[in-house]
Amino acid sequence: SETSLLTRRPGAPDAAPMSDGYARPADEDALIALVRRARRDGAKLRVRGSGHSVDAAIFTDGFDGRGVPPGGGVDVLLDHFDQIALAEDAAGATVRVGGGCHLGRAPYGPSGPAPWAKSLNYRLERAGWALPDLGGISHQTVAGFLMTGSAGGTTQYSLPSAIEGIRFVDGTGTVHDVAPGDELFEAVGVSMGLLGVVTEVRFRLEPTYAIVGDQTTVRVDDPSAPVDLFAADDAPRSLRRFLKETPYTRLMWWPQRGFERLQIWRAARMGWVPGEQPKPYRELGRAPRMAALAGSLIYTVVGNLDDVRAIPSALSDWYAALEGTLDGAPDPNACLPLPSDARPHSAEEVLAWIATRLRSRAPTEPLRTHPLAELHDAIVADLDTMLAALPPEAFGQTVWDRVVRALVGLLAALVRRLTDRPWVQRAAKVLRASLPTLMPHVLGLFVTDGSQVFYDGWRCGLPMDNQMDDRLWPTEFTELWIPIEHTAKVMATLRAHYAGDGTAEGAYAATGAFCCEVYATGKSPFWLSPSHDGDVVRIDVFWFGRNAGTPEAFYAPFWDALRPFGFRPHWGKWLPPPSPDWRAYYRARYPQLDRFLELRARLDPDGVFATDYWRAHLGF
Repeated sequence: SETSLLTRRPGAPDAAPMSDGYARPADEDALIALVRRARRDGAKLRVRGSGHSVDAAIFTDGFDGRGVPPGGGVDVLLDHFDQIALAEDAAGATVRVGGGCHLGRAPYGPSGPAPWAKSLNYRLERAGWALPDLGGISHQTVAGFLMTGSAGGTTQYSLPSAIEGIRFVDGTGTVHDVAPGDELFEAVGVSMGLLGVVTEVRFRLEPTYAIVGDQTTVRVDDPSAPVDLFAADDAPRSLRRFLKETPYTRLMWWPQRGFERLQIWRAARMGWVPGEQPKPYRELGRAPRMAALAGSLIYTVVGNLDDVRAIPSALSDWYAALEGTLDGAPDPNACLPLPSDARPHSAEEVLAWIATRLRSRAPTEPLRTHPLAELHDAIVADLDTMLAALPPEAFGQTVWDRVVRALVGLLAALVRRLTDRPWVQRAAKVLRASLPTLMPHVLGLFVTDGSQVFYDGWRCGLPMDNQMDDRLWPTEFTELWIPIEHTAKVMATLRAHYAGDGTAEGAYAATGAFCCEVYATGKSPFWLSPSHDGDVVRIDVFWFGRNAGTPEAFYAPFWDALRPFGFRPHWGKWLPPPSPDWRAYYRARYPQLDRFLELRARLDPDGVFATDYWRAHLGF
C-alpha cells in the first residue's frame, strides 16, 4: 500500500473535531479513528459531498441534509481531503487526488463555497493536463461523483477508464489501495459509500484540450435537425447513431403538446490555442440572472397552485437571490466572468421582463376569449393596483394582453405575499386549469429557437449546466440507463406516454411543465455502474424541486414503461420504492450484486455504512 496522500498533520487530533454537527477529519488517521469509534458505538457513518444526490442516499438515517445533523449518526465532510499530487512521466501524467476535492467550483455547501482555485479541474488545467470527460455539472467531489456512477454525455471518452487506483477506509478502519484487475476495484468504483470512505483516487491524465460545438433548438419534427428522435436505429439521423458518433452531446426534450422542442448541445475536441479568447456557451442567454429569476418564480408558482399559502416560503431562495445573494456580484455559477446583467434586479423588473416577453409570444390565431382574460375583467381594479409600478408599455388591450396581465398580476400578488386576497386563490385555480394550453407559451420565454456556437476549454465547456443555479433551479431526477440497442423503442415508448389520453389535459398530466434529458454513456468496469456491460442511452426525467409534494407518482409510469427494456437506475437519483419485486429486478440486472453484498458484509461487518435506505433498496 502506498503512503497516503493525506499525511499526518502536526497536532491533528485522533478523532475528528465536530463543527456545525459534521465531522471533519483532518487526515486519514483521523478518519480511521472516526470509523472505528462509530463501529464501537454502533453508529452509522456517511459522507456528504456537494449534496447532489437524493438526501436519503447520502446521509445517516433520519437526516435530510438541512441544518445541523442530529445526534446518533456521524455525518462526515471531507473538507481537508482536497490535496492533489501531480506526477509527469514518459507516458504523460497521473494525479493522486483526495476524495473530498471538488471537481469544479461548488457554489453552496455547509462550509460555504468551494472555490475554483482549490478544485481538481482548475489545478489540472493550469498545469496543462485534463480529464477525458466531465458531467453536466462539476460541483461534486471526486469521490461523490464516482460513488453513484455519474458520467458525462459521451460514448467515445471514459472517465472510469482513466482511473488507475482507488484508496478507501472500510468499516473496520482498514485501508485498501486497489487498482484495475482487483475485484475490490471493480466493486468499490460505484458503491454508494457502502464499502467504505474513498480517501483518494488516481487518474491517468491527458494533455489539455478545447471543445468547439453548437447548440440548436428546433421543433422535434424539424427535418433539418441533426437528429430525429424517433427514427429507426439504422436510419441516417437516428438517435442511436447520433449518440454513438457525436463526441460529446446532451439533448433536452420539451414534449409539451403545442410546444415540442428539442435542444441539441454537441461538441468535439480540438487543440487549445494559446491566447485564444473563449466563446462560452450561454445556457440562459445574455441575461442569465433575469432569466433565472423569472424562471424560478414561474416554476415555483406553477408547482404550488393548489395552496398559494405555501408559495412565499417556497420562494425563500428566490427572495435571497433577488435581495442580495446574486445582485451586483459575479455569477457564482459561471466558470469564467461573463458579460451579463450582473446588477441588482427588483421584483418589478422581473415581472416586467416576464410580461414583455409573454406579450411577444401571442398565439398565431388571435384569441376570442380565455378564462384568464375573463378573470382579468372581473378583477381589473385589483390588477391596476397590483401592477401600478410596472411600465404601461408592458401591456396592451387584446385578449392575449389581458391573459398576460392577469398572470403577471397573480405573480405580483404572490411575490408580495398577499395570499389572503380572495381573488388570488381564484386566479390560481383558473391558472391551473389553463396550464395545458398556456404552458407552451410560457416555455417559450426560456427555450427559444435558434443556434449558438461556442468554443471553450474542457474545464468550462464540458459541464454545460454549471450556469443553472442550484437554489433557483432545484431539480429532482429519476435517471434510467438502458442498453443503447433499445434506443428507438425507448423513444417510441416515451412519445406514446407523453401523448397521454389524447387531450391537452391528459398530455399535460403526462409531460408536466419540465423537460426530459437524453444522454449516452459508454461501458464502465465497475460492477454496479448502470453501464457496466455496454453503452447506454440515459433518460433523465426532471421534476422541479420547489413543487408541492414529491415526484414518485409522476415517476412511476416511467419506471413501469421502461422496465421491459432493462433499465438500470442512477443510484444517486430517485429510485422506485423499495419492494421484494424491485430487489429481485436489481439482482437480475446487476449480475455481480450478490458478490458485491458479500464483499460489503466482509468489509463492513457491523454495518457502519449501511443505512435503512440502502438496506431497503438492496435487500441486505
